[in-house]
Amino acid sequence: MLADVTTSQIHVVGIRSPRAVFEKIDRRKNVKVFLIIKNPYRNIFSRIIYYLLMQLKISSIILTLHKTDDIFVFFVGAELFFFPILALKIIRKKSILMPAGIALKVHSIRNEPFYKLTSFIININLRFADKIIIYSRNLIKEMDIEKYQHKIVILHEHFIDFTRFKINKKVSDRLYVVGYIGRLSEEKGVLNLIMAIPFVLKRNPSISFIIIGEGELASKIMQIINNEQLKGHVTLTGPIPHRDVPQYLNKMKLLVLPSYTEGLPNIILEAMACGTPVLATPVGAIPNVIKDNETGFLLKSNDPRHIAERIIELLNKPELLEKVGVNAYNFVRENFSYEKTLESWRKILSEFNRV
Repeated sequence: MLADVTTSQIHVVGIRSPRAVFEKIDRRKNVKVFLIIKNPYRNIFSRIIYYLLMQLKISSIILTLHKTDDIFVFFVGAELFFFPILALKIIRKKSILMPAGIALKVHSIRNEPFYKLTSFIININLRFADKIIIYSRNLIKEMDIEKYQHKIVILHEHFIDFTRFKINKKVSDRLYVVGYIGRLSEEKGVLNLIMAIPFVLKRNPSISFIIIGEGELASKIMQIINNEQLKGHVTLTGPIPHRDVPQYLNKMKLLVLPSYTEGLPNIILEAMACGTPVLATPVGAIPNVIKDNETGFLLKSNDPRHIAERIIELLNKPELLEKVGVNAYNFVRENFSYEKTLESWRKILSEFNRV
């Protein structure tokens, strides 16, 4: 997207994303890609060494580019890039930090080590950044960053490919399938959904569930499914190619995301583009796109019994599901096109250049 914002040379330092994506980007004339492969080290010592080496490598790349590049944008997950942002501060280059959600809360929920150190690094980076871009004003309080109001900009990076994500089957023509697509991790609340399934099936055993994704909770989820004898009602697909996501979304009558913390999950927008009603917790920027009973549905909590009650309630209201699915489709078509997102970024970068 940034390559379309400007005709100037764009340098992309890529981490964690598939190589094929960067190869596609690298074919553009005004884009040069520096790819750093992430290694899934489990040993804490190895993770620390890798983190330090990765930080130094990114800093080195930045220092080689500082004569040609004026603005450095740090996207999702880069709030922990201490050395690169410090390097920019030293050489007096502008930096934009765009945290996706509440990283500290995620670390807390996962019981990650070095929580205090993580907190320190994030706060230093927020202080050093020239601009902080977040998805919603709701996140200002959730992230406890009111003191940085003067440099906070509300903007998103999301856009939907409507040639792929579209309504192929009306909600009323779909089977009673409830789905989840995302990481199988604590902060996503997926265990709460799994524990809600027995309560749902007691009321309506004809409902089936599809759980899509991978993560550290996969074995625990499988254990619950076996213990509760849910195998005939729950399908675990594991990870799927992104190209197959529209196909699965068009099978679902309802997508459930009972997260404890979020920024703005892309899967919600993709579901809305497929006319699939979403039931989610009102965290992060989610209430900005899901208006209860209008463009989706909001949970009061992610307690398993409450999730079960809402699923049963909504599946018993087919006309409401159909109406909300159409409203959701119209909402994302109007607000999350590539052109609209591009124009928003052009505006903020041109204003930033004038500062």
